[in-house]
Amino acid sequence: MRTLKFIITAQSILKDPDCDFTGIVAGTQGYLYAEFSVSQEWEGCRMAAVFSCLGKEYPRPVIEGKSEIPKEALTWDNFGVRVVGQRENYRITTNEVKVKQERK
Repeated sequence: MRTLKFIITAQSILKDPDCDFTGIVAGTQGYLYAEFSVSQEWEGCRMAAVFSCLGKEYPRPVIEGKSEIPKEALTWDNFGVRVVGQRENYRITTNEVKVKQERK
């Protein structure tokens, strides 16, 4: 298992500079996970990570700060990641960040 780490501050998502995003190969299945460190605006929110590839989106729940990256998003030379959070009368979303992959 490999974990890609992201930092969310308000509505901005960034790749964690301390995490290695190199050597990711398209076609992975059940191996890649995303981990999110969030700012106070996100506390108490139910969260979903939205992974995208080739114009299609694949939402997954974020449980205890982590989410499995679905195989459908890992088929091309890059995929996108954004996060949506919701609690009573409150909805917040981030921009999308792209992650490059090597073609198999």
